[in-house]
Amino acid sequence: MSKHYILSLFSSIILAIILTFIQGTADFFLHLTNIIFYIGLTLFVIGGFLLIVQSGFFNITRYGIRKVFGLREEKIAKMTGDETLAVKKEMLYRRYSFTSTKPLLMAAITLIVLSVAFTFIIIS
Repeated sequence: MSKHYILSLFSSIILAIILTFIQGTADFFLHLTNIIFYIGLTLFVIGGFLLIVQSGFFNITRYGIRKVFGLREEKIAKMTGDETLAVKKEMLYRRYSFTSTKPLLMAAITLIVLSVAFTFIIIS
């Protein structure tokens, strides 16, 4: 297991416990389960967005916007011969690498499964 995964998991659980104590209600376990689910869902959305960006999904959009709005820069680049101003096709194939994507998604899935298990405990 990665230390980033363990760190994000335990910090999320500690945050959930603190938020539950701040809420100060009689149904401690129920509110703890809800807050763990909310934190897990938030981490899942953030990790999913990082995964989508990492795969290069928005590269075509960025390339198109630069192509449309970069017409003036292209004309200047052609006149001056400066190739750094021109929009490059390498932008389409650029990949990003975030170290926190996998630990966030794994912690989120763990928290969501934990909250579902807690829900079944509360129901029975």
